[in-house]
Amino acid sequence: MKRILKACIPFTLLLSILISSQAIPAIAAEPAVNEDWTRFPLIAHALGGIDGVDYTNSLEAFQTNYDKGQRLFEVDFSITKDGLLAARHDWMGYLATKFEQDIPANKLEEPLTLKEFKSYKILENYTPLSFADVARLSKKYPDVYFITDTKETDPELVKQQFTVIRDTANRIDPTILDRFIPEIYSPEMLDIVRDIIPFKHVIFSLYLTSMEPAEVVQYVKEHDVHVVAMPEERATKSFIKDLNDIGVVTYVHSLNKVKDVKKLMRMGVHGVYTDFLSYKDLGIDEAPLIAVGQTDAEKSAANLTTQDPSLTTASADTVTGQSTVAPAPTTWEKIKLLLGQLFNS
Repeated sequence: MKRILKACIPFTLLLSILISSQAIPAIAAEPAVNEDWTRFPLIAHALGGIDGVDYTNSLEAFQTNYDKGQRLFEVDFSITKDGLLAARHDWMGYLATKFEQDIPANKLEEPLTLKEFKSYKILENYTPLSFADVARLSKKYPDVYFITDTKETDPELVKQQFTVIRDTANRIDPTILDRFIPEIYSPEMLDIVRDIIPFKHVIFSLYLTSMEPAEVVQYVKEHDVHVVAMPEERATKSFIKDLNDIGVVTYVHSLNKVKDVKKLMRMGVHGVYTDFLSYKDLGIDEAPLIAVGQTDAEKSAANLTTQDPSLTTASADTVTGQSTVAPAPTTWEKIKLLLGQLFNS
């Protein structure tokens, strides 16, 4: 008996250490129900920043941030003059100035055609993308999720945008839509979008709605919405708690300071949109997060098609070249191992 009691002392100490080590997780706890993509706490805003520049929504920004471990990307889409979708935040003239694009003055404040849009390099170095280009990237990188920020709330424009998304995806590979996650800005928009595409995943995004916190909580609870995104100023402790209490995870946009992100995560926020932060900056090992989806990605990689000629600078690296990392053992697995060592010795 004394031998067993003596053996139990280090076990008890280790058990308390293991439990306490789990008390404050490095990232917000569990993915939402049926929303495995929420295992990623970081969303690369506008495909992520590149060389200190944000909002490029460019091919090179995607490649750079993919190489840094990002797998969850937000991309802006605006309707072109010829009714297609360009990966651009908006058509205001300030972006032409920011990106050093020599667009004629009479076209600075209005949509370009898709051909015109793609003819203007961003800062002379970066490649502008269409929705079709992003769809092909989705097919080439089957471990990536894309969040669409389409910005429109007018029902006819919403129908136009998501009809383009549906028809383009159907031509390239309809299965990629399982990894597209639309930002939804109102209850009306959700109904319109689901009538066009039965998306597996959606984000209810609050930056274009005046709904009160209690209204949002009630709405997402009743309409099978598991993820909510919001500007930092709307992320109050009580609001986040109310959403967490019903199993809804939250993302806040857009943050680029580690201290701000950690403060929000301590408050219960699940993750953030960011231009420049990486998992390394936050002290998070992204390898186990990526490895969870690696098996399905490797299966999909066998079906990759020849790269679209318009993406001439795309990286030749594919997901099949990545190595998998086994997830760390859980606390319970560690305890079972220790018990076996104690009582089988």
